[in-house]
Amino acid sequence: MKPAALLILCSIAFAVLWTCGMLSSSGTIDLANVIILSACGAFAGVGWYYAMRWVFQLMHLARPSDPPANSGTER
Repeated sequence: MKPAALLILCSIAFAVLWTCGMLSSSGTIDLANVIILSACGAFAGVGWYYAMRWVFQLMHLARPSDPPANSGTER
């Protein structure tokens, strides 16, 4: 599985869990709440995807480079 596909699946799971959590904490479940919170959940999932992609790119850039192949052999 490609890392991007895994990140997309995780962002979908985040959006669904966030939406379900907001619906359960809102008290009344009517059509307006479901529509509004579903739209907000979709935006939260997209935002989470881009935020995690940015964090993973920063982590990749912050890795130390590999040491030279013959370090310490030349003295």
